[in-house]
Amino acid sequence: MVTHEEGVVKTKIPRRTIAVAVMAMLVSTLFLVSTVTSEMVMQTVFINPDGSVYPSSVPIQRSGNTYFFTGDAYACLIVNKSDIVIDGAGYTLRGALNGTPADVWIGQGPNPEISNETTVSYTIGIDTASRNIRGLTIKNLNIRDFSIGMYIWTTNNTITGNAVVNNIVGVLLSGSNNDIVGNYIVDNEMGMFFGTNEPGSVPLNLTVSRNSFNNNTDHLGGCVCKEYNMTEETHTWDNGKEGNYWDDYNGTDANGDGIGDTPYVIDVLNMDRYPLIQSHVAPPTVAAKVPVETVAVAAVLAAIVIVSVVAVRKRRKKA
Repeated sequence: MVTHEEGVVKTKIPRRTIAVAVMAMLVSTLFLVSTVTSEMVMQTVFINPDGSVYPSSVPIQRSGNTYFFTGDAYACLIVNKSDIVIDGAGYTLRGALNGTPADVWIGQGPNPEISNETTVSYTIGIDTASRNIRGLTIKNLNIRDFSIGMYIWTTNNTITGNAVVNNIVGVLLSGSNNDIVGNYIVDNEMGMFFGTNEPGSVPLNLTVSRNSFNNNTDHLGGCVCKEYNMTEETHTWDNGKEGNYWDDYNGTDANGDGIGDTPYVIDVLNMDRYPLIQSHVAPPTVAAKVPVETVAVAAVLAAIVIVSVVAVRKRRKKA
């Protein structure tokens, strides 16, 4: 749990500052590789306030307040409905990040709100339409090849069991009361970027644990500051018992409990007190489906067996 006590954390980073910092990162990292071809047309998909999905042709099906992916999607997803579950079912939400500026800067994300002099186009894999959209659960989804994989800037959201791979920023986190647990955050320029939405607002009550940070250029970063605010207490990236797996942790585990004996120090203001020695997560995969032909054959065989049993019983009764 990131324990930011009221009145203790004094750094105030405007939402615009976060945007500018992230945009600077985007501009400096235009040469990533993915398999998206130039012939594909990227969509913007909306989950509307009434619960409908637009366009209806995308591979997402609704069951009550749960939205299941039924196939891979080459799209950005904008959510405009609170208290829903987005279940990727092991499928992939893919962006257009494939190595050239023309492909990276293909769309304008609705957030953050940046003034005209700093406006640039970029892609966000999953974003909310406004700060009023909250209570989302996003799980079992592969998110890759975006400028920002997920922008979590509202409250009471749960992000779990996802793979966030090959983005410039994997998870941009700036809202309070959010749980980021058990995700596979790999091969990004910045695994997770932490900041605030507006002056006077500091994200509180965050649980960031059991995630796997592998092969990111930087695992965790925040405000690009010239000097650290040394009046701030250290941010602790764990839940009080377990932290995260960091592939560059070089500590020991003398008692074999799976937790490092020394903290994983990110910088002077950020540490994981209980780093995991091994990763406990992997990318979600699509569940194997039994072919229709196999089901049909099994049904025929079952019918034959039933008919045979009935025939034998009839013969016995006649005898």
